Amino acid sequence: MNARERFLAVAKFKKPDMVPVSGRPRKATLERWHNEGLPKNVDISTYFKFEPGAGITSYPSEGFEYAWNRLSSHGVNIGPLPPFEYKILEKTDRYWIWVDSLGIKQRGFKEDWEDGWSGFATRQFLEFPVKDRKSFLEIKKRYELRITDRYPKNWDEMVKEWARRDYPLCVSVRGPFWWTRDMMGLSNMLLTMYKDPGLISEIMEFCAEFQTTVLEKALNDVDADWAILNEDMAYKKGPMISPRAVREFMFRPYKEMCDFFKEHGVDIIVIDSDGNPEPLIPIWIEAGVNGVTPCEIAAGMEPMKLREKYPRLILMGGIDKRELAKDKESIEREVLSKVPYLISIGGYFPGVDHGVPPDISLANFKYFLNFTRKLCGWPEEYMIL
Repeated sequence: MNARERFLAVAKFKKPDMVPVSGRPRKATLERWHNEGLPKNVDISTYFKFEPGAGITSYPSEGFEYAWNRLSSHGVNIGPLPPFEYKILEKTDRYWIWVDSLGIKQRGFKEDWEDGWSGFATRQFLEFPVKDRKSFLEIKKRYELRITDRYPKNWDEMVKEWARRDYPLCVSVRGPFWWTRDMMGLSNMLLTMYKDPGLISEIMEFCAEFQTTVLEKALNDVDADWAILNEDMAYKKGPMISPRAVREFMFRPYKEMCDFFKEHGVDIIVIDSDGNPEPLIPIWIEAGVNGVTPCEIAAGMEPMKLREKYPRLILMGGIDKRELAKDKESIEREVLSKVPYLISIGGYFPGVDHGVPPDISLANFKYFLNFTRKLCGWPEEYMIL
């Protein structure tokens, strides 16, 4: 099997020759690993022998500068066009204040941002571009369709290349919660649900309408394999929003996006949310979602329990990062407690339950990959020395 066939076999609860194993270190983690022997300037995916994959979309993330003209090979632009001007407003010995390409004003510690995001640092959000209906209508001007302008100039060549691929191709979009939070901020979004629910519905439905319209051409041209709706809408103890509110404001946008993907042959639809969003899963399934990631163990998203409750739900992640920071015995115990059973059933992609933090040593991460890969059927040449 190639990487694409393998991914589809796992996602469709079939029997692959080998089950992929994942774990993505962030900048602060890589800095530690460089001191432990990881070569610098090495391609991480190649070094750790991860399965290849690609995406067809591109949009800004909170905190960063976004220059799509320099990233056009990364896919269809479904962000603001033009993006907001990235500006550093203030620098002190301790912190920075800046506006990112989504128009969000924020404050962060200098040490976390001056050499590029450390990977785990938080920041204080000071101001968001949407405060009311008037400012929403203003930002909508940056989300005019402009289909031709949103597709890379080499789109036709990319389509031909993807037609020959042997790896899974993903359509990554912002879900309605993430989309609205990017525009308004969490607190203002939640308050506006009560003060002006019609505005929240309009913003969230625009999220689905805009992204599906822009991506119509893409999914007519390209046979994508799966979609991921980025949401991050839960804390450790549960969702940031009630199931009732999700059904009231988000069910229609979710269903519109899921229906769109399925009409274009994309029937693997995963929601990415940290924390514990479990009370929302039945609503997501009803709307057409059939997978969740990263299944954070500290938040109670234990994949063994999720598999019992949701037999046909695709699960990604679910390996407790805290156990990987301990010793080999702890790693083995964590992996053996779930991986053999879950891969025997199917629909499970074992991986670290979110980004790999810097308290995990390079040796421990290698041991985790090697130990888990052996259980998942990988031959010796895929082990990391």
